[in-house]
Parts: sequence; C-alpha cells; structure tokens
Amino acid sequence: MNSSRAVLFDLDGTLADTVPLIAQHISDTLNSHGIACVPQDVYPLIGRPIEDAMAELHEFADDGVRMRAIILEYRGALHQAVNEAGPSLVLPGVRAMLHELRAGGYAIGVVTAKGGPQAAHLLTITELRHLIDTVVSTDDVDRGKPAPDSAFVGLERLGAVAAETWYVGDATSDMDMALAAGMRAMGITTGAATRDELESAGAEVVVDTAAEVSRLILD
Repeated sequence: MNSSRAVLFDLDGTLADTVPLIAQHISDTLNSHGIACVPQDVYPLIGRPIEDAMAELHEFADDGVRMRAIILEYRGALHQAVNEAGPSLVLPGVRAMLHELRAGGYAIGVVTAKGGPQAAHLLTITELRHLIDTVVSTDDVDRGKPAPDSAFVGLERLGAVAAETWYVGDATSDMDMALAAGMRAMGITTGAATRDELESAGAEVVVDTAAEVSRLILD
C-alpha cells in the first residue's frame, strides 16, 4: 500500500490559543482547594495528560478521588472559558495553513494530550474540525505524551510513514513524542515552550507562525 502524505499537529498552543487559559484555570482550581499554584508552574507540564500534570503539581498520594474531583472542576471551568472565547481561540494563520496543506495533498491529524470529549469540544467550538482528518486523544492509548503511542495511532490512521511525516507542536513533550515515534519534529513558539526549550528538546526546526509551517512543508 502506498503511504500518504500527512502532517500531525498538537492542539493546545499549536492550533488554538488555549495555553494561557489552561495554565490559569489549573492554577485557580488548585488554589481553590488550598493547593498553592501559579500559572508559571503549569506551563512546563502543558502537553502532558492532565492526570500526569496534576500529579507533578501536587502530591496526591493515594487520594485519587480528590485528584479526579479537582480535574473535573478544572475541566468544567475550562469548558466554559472555551465556550465564551469561541472561534477567536484559533491562532493567527492556522485556518489558512490547514487549507493550504490540504490543497497541497496532505492529510491532517491532531494528536493531543486532551481527553477525547475535550478535544472534540475545542475543535468544534473553534470551527476547525472539518479541516482535520483524524483526532487522536489520550483516551485512545494506554500511554499519553511524551510516549509515542498516540503518534503511532495517528500515523496508522492516515497511512503515513513516520520518517516522512512532520509533527508540529508547542511543548517539549511534543518534541519528545515525535522523536520517540521516529517522526520529524517541528516546534512552534505559539504556546507553552520557548524557542530554546524546543531546540533543546530536539526540534529539527522551530518556527514562530502557522504561515511558516505550511511554507516549510510545501516548498
């Protein structure tokens, strides 16, 4: 079977400007439960499954019930914030980039650390879902980012070869996952990590805008 041309993307901070919302609402929710946290504590953990991030931010020990309750509360607050912001959350140039890549014959996948319902909600609210061929969430795999499992699922669904496929993401965990999956890793500075952090994590190239992504891939 011939392989297809594809690009896989992260979601938060890469397609949608949700990183500040995520950091603020995680911080606010933890503080409301007496757990000290500031948004800056959250940024290095964005791009990882929420359960892993929460476990890094606070020692819940065996109190899984409390952690799940906090996650549920956080997700409710973020859901409302996403609803209020709507399509304005789409990062500059993202719609044009996706249209250009599709016109150039590339299939588009999203591989995210979000849960399935949360990813579906964000893509629907931002009116991006019709531009995406497949969505892989943490719910689809046993191990989320930075493990390569979800990247493998995305590649398989699109019939793409890892070594020929870019993964575009804004977090160091995105670069870790892409490299572990044998993909080409492209960092973008629109979300959680700085250029230096993305380069240190192994990005083959780092860009600042969505327009640069399509230009680099299509040229």
